[in-house]
Amino acid sequence: MRVPIDADLFAFLYTLAFIVFGSLPQLRRNVARIPVQYEIEEIPPSKLSEKQAQYFAPYDQKLAAMNYWPTCTYRVTNYGHNLMRSYVNSAETSRFVAMIVELTTNVTGKQAIGQGRMMSFHTQFTDDRILTTRTMNLKTVMDRPPYQVLQERPHITEPAELKKEHEKLAAVLACPVAPPSTAAGIFKYMKSEHERFCSHQVAQGTLRLQPDGISYAMTDKVFWRGIRNHLNPFANRFSLRQFLPAALVSEILPVVTALKLAPAVAHAAQEFGIPSAAASEATMLACYIAVGALVGYLLERHTFVWVFLLTYIPVRLLAAASLGHVPYSAIAGLIAYSVSQAKKRRRAILIPQITK
Repeated sequence: MRVPIDADLFAFLYTLAFIVFGSLPQLRRNVARIPVQYEIEEIPPSKLSEKQAQYFAPYDQKLAAMNYWPTCTYRVTNYGHNLMRSYVNSAETSRFVAMIVELTTNVTGKQAIGQGRMMSFHTQFTDDRILTTRTMNLKTVMDRPPYQVLQERPHITEPAELKKEHEKLAAVLACPVAPPSTAAGIFKYMKSEHERFCSHQVAQGTLRLQPDGISYAMTDKVFWRGIRNHLNPFANRFSLRQFLPAALVSEILPVVTALKLAPAVAHAAQEFGIPSAAASEATMLACYIAVGALVGYLLERHTFVWVFLLTYIPVRLLAAASLGHVPYSAIAGLIAYSVSQAKKRRRAILIPQITK
């Protein structure tokens, strides 16, 4: 008995093998080195682009209502494109930071853009510990130092709510100290903390000092974590408000199309002299393209894995058959990736050249 070809399963396993066995050499070559010492530049408001100013404007308004005022806007010139703005309240021991993260990567031969928008509160204590409460969506690949107390609250969108979460834990820790309130003080603090953080990572084997003495390279330990996170869809702290519509449509629409719509279109096509197999395949392809676009737009990360999980498994379980030689889920995955990248490029603030 001839076993039908499952093109989607083959495509997924091939992609999985390519990522697992092919990513490490690319990561070793292309991931940027981390500087031993930060070079920090203050950015005057007049030098911000219109998009950058628009990004910070809502924070200025919301933080002003909490009596937090901008101290400075800055970036680390020798590491990435991140742009940050620090806020302080003279009556508080916590400091607020709004940050835009944008980076380009070239791991598999194609340039991809990664993005993140993060806000965080920071409090220093007399015992040298630091409490950070932040809205980071991605799981870090670095080791957490013992002096760092970290709260991840990725689903919080309002600074006031994030501050409440921060203060709950800060109240039970050691005696807080006043945060730096000038640009010079913030830059000095950032540089010293970067040095302390990197020293811990070297000791843990996640960073390695380069022969030039001015930069660190990430080790394979970090790269393998990154590969694992890339394949783990739950490594990204996604919003249920975005995930549920994508999941429901991705699970239901292909099943309904395979069981009902495609056969009905194939039957109708015969009356017009159109090959039923071609009509059925075109209907399935249109369905998966729509699903891929939806997943890419709503989820943005881990799109290929999510598409496979959401479209492949339900169809195989409920339709109980291979869909043949057309890798519908793989095509949907490519569409999802393309849509997510297009969305990120349109939203780009710090890397304008990628929008061209």
